[in-house]
Amino acid sequence: MNAKWIWKQGKNGENTWMDLVKRFTLEGAPERAIAQIAADSKYWLYINGEMVVIEGGIKRGPSRNSTYYDEVDITRHLSDGENTIAVLVWHFGQQGFSHYSSGMGGLLFEADIDGMIVSSDSSWKIMKDPAYVVADENDLKANFRLPESNIYYDASRALGEWYMPSFDTSDWDNADVVGNAGTDAWGELRKRIIPQFKDYGIEDYINSADYTGFTATKDTVLEMRLPYNAQITPYLKVTAPEGKRIDIKADNYIDTLYDTQSIMAVYYTKNGEQEYESPGWINGEKMYYSIPAGVTVHELKYRETGYDTEFAGNFECDDEFLNKLWQKSLRTLYITMRDNFMDCPDRERAQWWGDVNVEMQMMMYSLDEKALLLYKKGVDEMAGWAEDSGYMLTVVPSGKNQFELPLQNLAGIWGFWYYYEYTGDKTVPERAYNMSKDYLLSYAMKNGLVEHKTGSWDWPDWGDNADIAPMENAWYYMALTACRSMTELLGYSSDLPLYDERLESIRANFDLMFWKDGHYYDNTENGAPDDRANALAVLSGLADKDKYSDILKILLTTENASPYMEKYVLDALCKMGHIKEAVDRIKKRYKEMVEFDYSTLWEYWNREGTLNHAWSGGPLITMSKYIAGIRPLETAYRRFEIKPYLGGLKHIKCTVPSVAGAIVLEIDAGAAIEMRVRIPENTTAEVYLPLINNELPQNTELEFTVLDGYARFILTGGEYRL
Repeated sequence: MNAKWIWKQGKNGENTWMDLVKRFTLEGAPERAIAQIAADSKYWLYINGEMVVIEGGIKRGPSRNSTYYDEVDITRHLSDGENTIAVLVWHFGQQGFSHYSSGMGGLLFEADIDGMIVSSDSSWKIMKDPAYVVADENDLKANFRLPESNIYYDASRALGEWYMPSFDTSDWDNADVVGNAGTDAWGELRKRIIPQFKDYGIEDYINSADYTGFTATKDTVLEMRLPYNAQITPYLKVTAPEGKRIDIKADNYIDTLYDTQSIMAVYYTKNGEQEYESPGWINGEKMYYSIPAGVTVHELKYRETGYDTEFAGNFECDDEFLNKLWQKSLRTLYITMRDNFMDCPDRERAQWWGDVNVEMQMMMYSLDEKALLLYKKGVDEMAGWAEDSGYMLTVVPSGKNQFELPLQNLAGIWGFWYYYEYTGDKTVPERAYNMSKDYLLSYAMKNGLVEHKTGSWDWPDWGDNADIAPMENAWYYMALTACRSMTELLGYSSDLPLYDERLESIRANFDLMFWKDGHYYDNTENGAPDDRANALAVLSGLADKDKYSDILKILLTTENASPYMEKYVLDALCKMGHIKEAVDRIKKRYKEMVEFDYSTLWEYWNREGTLNHAWSGGPLITMSKYIAGIRPLETAYRRFEIKPYLGGLKHIKCTVPSVAGAIVLEIDAGAAIEMRVRIPENTTAEVYLPLINNELPQNTELEFTVLDGYARFILTGGEYRL
């Protein structure tokens, strides 16, 4: 790319907004025009007065010295004659837990238009947008974890439609060239692999009509209701005198547990009728507009935007509690996706890898293949930062503290292989292998087991009574097993002894050290065994089946796990064959969350912290993977299982959007059981039909065998009724 980074020299402060314009002439409408665009930090692209990209760019940091660029097809937006490219750029100007600031604002633009190159250089016109004003010193700033700032817009200072072809920019400055592509402050350019964000369009709030024509006789806060927790940009249309201040905040603005705040929008009115849409996204189920006395409301609306993926999976049954929880889990997953998988979309927006590992497993049962790209992007970032730092970090990109939480990292290494098993995508193990191997070998062994690694701080999970030593050894064993599998896949046979020696050592010593009086235990605050430690012993395979009945007693009576680790406790119950007990535990632990009138799941079991936290959606997996019973037996669903667990259910319908194609199950149980399945082409399914009183299936010519209360069919691509 020959384009230059352009900006206005010296304008690199926090929360800087810049307008840039380029005009050029084409002889005829183009057949093909592809633009490459990078910005520090976000951009909005207009071509010939039309919005083409809303919030382009990805927060910076595929590694410490690299920046993402977008590739955008702009062919249909260009025309014969003069054309106008206009770009609004938001420079965050500060670090955050999800952004590594270069310290320099900038725009890089290059378009190949049928061989004609239009690129950013000193011929572009530039102006610092005067309507985006500095923060009121009396206001709370967005908390330090966020690179984004509150947005303050003064309509009385606005330029008008500066992005339109007719707007005169002759008195604007020419842009300053501040760097070369691929070098200087922004470093190497890396192509964005995730799609542009999805624009759902401007919509009314549920209660917008209640306030159409409302005139405030005193300062009034209007509560506007959204249909669910969403990422939105708020809109207003009002008539007002100049200088009135309208604040827009979400119900998630304040995190009471941490006493921190997210982002708000502030609008200062001009005189007369006016409309405004704040460009920075915020989230919540309710938006609060503070309407000053003397302001008349014509319209209050919102634009939902979000990661461009489809809700391709589903689960429903005749138990409304489970249905509601599955949908809340899905909504929680979706609102924690954008530039990266997030822990939460309000307090942090950060890619904590323990959260990502759960989100990755959830997306396998609920979202289309575009969602896989967000995970791949995250893995690439982890590897890029490991290459730069020589160490595997838990949250990247980050311009703040560089965190290492060892148990989240170990879970992540296990997850790299889990992802491969579900997708057959070899690129993730290829990218993740070296950092995974290096990280595992950074652990010392003592007495045949892993020597404790504290990392940034001891964090096995939120909550009390974590039994760290058996948890750490089980996670390490799972990560070793995954890395050994990656070694075989990638052909690194010389590395196998590294893993085999440690695997054998841990297996030989785990029970000797930790199995005591019918449970796994080392040390807890209350002197009692921990559900998490015992669950991980099951999931790692370190617990033999003859111990399952004893471990079950612990998992039925102990509830130390936070919503993050609860997912793994549920997995352990299901692996041991106790799906009913897993459902009972779900109904007990998630009762308050499900009954609470909110569309997403909380960070903790009480309503402290965020009301939408990625790690809480594990029951979605339990329902699709174990109650519907759909899970791969071979990589990429070449061979898979459908083994529904009815319990007391009479109806289950489930779709799993596998990489091989949609897998569909519908089962109805009455006097007889009827089951319908759809098997993707070029796959083989082991389908288990539940039997009533061990009576054999009727009216079928398909071969089957009877096994543990099921009739087992081996089916290939097609639709079947059993």
